Amino acid sequence: MIAGWVTTEVGRQPFTVYHALRTVDSVSPIASPAVTGSLLAFVVVYFGTFVSGAVYIVKMMAKPPSTHETLPEEAPIRTGGIAPAAAFNAAAAHRIDRSEGAE
Repeated sequence: MIAGWVTTEVGRQPFTVYHALRTVDSVSPIASPAVTGSLLAFVVVYFGTFVSGAVYIVKMMAKPPSTHETLPEEAPIRTGGIAPAAAFNAAAAHRIDRSEGAE
């Protein structure tokens, strides 16, 4: 919704500034109370979303880790750069070595 509003306003402004479109024609036909109501609705919705997200995050942070959670079998692969193929090959070799040792 916001992107559409920005596109409309940015697309309309050069024509008004360079007198290709009259100012009276470039004004939106929306009454002031409607604009105020829309602004208030956005403020209330965004504020409610922010508060509920903050409360959720605080609740998640307050909860300690559970004792029944298990550790992953393998450590995460930490790769650097833009070509992690060597790390994937090393991880695959590590998995093969582990499976041969289990037999």
